[in-house]
Formats: sequence, C-alpha cells, structure tokens
Amino acid sequence: MSELFKENFQSMTLLISCLSLTISFFTLWSNRKRLDVTIDYSGLIDRVETFDKEPVFQNQVTSPLIVFKVLNMSPKDIGFFDIQFLDMNGRQLLPAFYKISTAPKFDNKKLLIVNDCEGTIAHFTPLDSNYGLIPANSLKRFETLVYPTNQTFIVDIKVAIKTFRKNPYATTRKHYKHYSRIIKLSDDDWKLIQESQQQVKQQL
Repeated sequence: MSELFKENFQSMTLLISCLSLTISFFTLWSNRKRLDVTIDYSGLIDRVETFDKEPVFQNQVTSPLIVFKVLNMSPKDIGFFDIQFLDMNGRQLLPAFYKISTAPKFDNKKLLIVNDCEGTIAHFTPLDSNYGLIPANSLKRFETLVYPTNQTFIVDIKVAIKTFRKNPYATTRKHYKHYSRIIKLSDDDWKLIQESQQQVKQQL
C-alpha cells in the first residue's frame, strides 16, 4: 500500500510540476511584446494651418503625408524611437514635420492639413517628435509630413524590442526591432512637389 501511495505521490508531483511549467510558459507567451504596425502614404498636403487659417510656418511646400498606425496587443507600454525618412539613393536623412519644432503658440491648437488641388481639409495629428510611447492594449495613430529630395524614399521606425536581426537602415542602435516601408511617389505627385519647391524658391 505504501509503495502504491509513493508512486501516486510521485505522479502527482510530476503532474503539478508539468502544469506549473505550462502555466509559466503560457504567462510568458501572453505577456510578450506584440505590435502591429502599418505605414501608409496618404497623398499630398499643400500646407498646415490652424482653424483660423493661420499658417503654422512660412514657405510651406507640397509634401507627402505619412500615417503610422500602431496596435499594441501586449499588457505593457512599448516605446518607439529613431523614426527616420531616408532618401532612397544616397540614404540621406530627410526632414519631417514634428510638433516640437513649431512655435509655442501652436502647442494647444488643433491643426488642419489642406490640399488645394483636391479641395480637401482634414484634422492633423502630427508626431510630437521622432520618439514616443504606445500604451498597453491600445491603438495609436500619428502623422507627419516628409520633405523628399527624390521620388522614392524609405520610412523606418524602431521599437523597444531587442532583436538579433540587424536593421539595414540604422546607423546607431541597430539591433532593435524595426518596421519600414519604401514609398515611391507617382510621377504626377513628384511633379507637383517639384513645382511647389520651385515656386517657393522663386519667392525667397
């Protein structure tokens, strides 16, 4: 009887150990950092202004609107950083619109983006800077304008998840998970951008 009890006890101990290990693996799996990131080109924007039609800065040129949508499916906040816009040919860093670079008087004002050719106006939720935080279990959308020097450019964003895979677009912090997209503007859109840039140069 004691031998049978001993065998049953050992079996129960083994079963409990296996169950504990399974629960630990499941907890680790469910708490892992998970993101779903999309990067979209959403057309051209001629200018950014307030609801009172005050331009956010002078000498604005027609520029591509880039929209990020980041779904954080994990129970932890995840940071993003080093958002880059790179010229496809020389890989030079391209300037982009960040709210931190606007005048302080625009800090608490809602902004609009305007396309004169299509006659469209929309709300603008620009990036504060090239880094930020995606709260746990949330979807965050943010936008920016990029000022390309070429018809094709690269959009790249890093997130605070370590990886062994090297980011081919990074010059620093190369071993972080990244999401990227190559944007190729249509011939018509690129022509409009060039014409706008030329008009601004002539006005200066």
